[in-house]
Amino acid sequence: MSYQTFDAEKIDHRQAYRLCVGSIVPRPIAWVSSIDANGIANLAPFSFFTLVNHYPPMVSISVGMREGQAKDTAANIEATKGYVIHTVVDGWEEPMNISSAALPAEEDEFVAAGLETVPSDVVDAPRIKDAPIAMECTYERTLNFGDAWTTQLVIGRVLRWHVRDDLLVDGKYIDAYKLAPVGRLGGPRYCRTHDIFEMMQPYNEGKAGTADGDPMPDIGKAEAP
Repeated sequence: MSYQTFDAEKIDHRQAYRLCVGSIVPRPIAWVSSIDANGIANLAPFSFFTLVNHYPPMVSISVGMREGQAKDTAANIEATKGYVIHTVVDGWEEPMNISSAALPAEEDEFVAAGLETVPSDVVDAPRIKDAPIAMECTYERTLNFGDAWTTQLVIGRVLRWHVRDDLLVDGKYIDAYKLAPVGRLGGPRYCRTHDIFEMMQPYNEGKAGTADGDPMPDIGKAEAP
């Protein structure tokens, strides 16, 4: 079996990007609503998104700078501190994609994507009406990486979750079958999470879920959408 080898120091930024987004897959998508100091709301998706810590709950998004300037989302979060991350699920792909367009600052991504908003409870940024999961977050810090191609790692703390009732099992677990999240692959490609399987952790034999002995109830595939 043959392989091609790529040395990070010998390839340009385009090839490095291709390899990163093609090999680190699938990636969850943070659909972020933010607001600037003048009260203008912004909505944009980011697939460089992950969990940082679970207690206190903290998350990060990576936002590439544009021509040396922070993009609206990163600038808004640093200026006004509060923002909302929505989980992208099956059926919401098209408005998410529309909101990824580089619109002028005065143009409303919510209107362009045909989305309604509702006020958040503890932050100023609005959240998407009827979104299955929304996390109200507060800004913690930004770390910059790279020189010629700078990315801002924006870290925030989740203050409040809004989870649709039918997605919850026993009032505390989120049902992945019903959630049907959408992930990002390389290029213009995405995936839907329809094929879900379970494996028990060796050190937690017989219990699905986390190693702390808090198993999630069995959910049969018959309950999947």
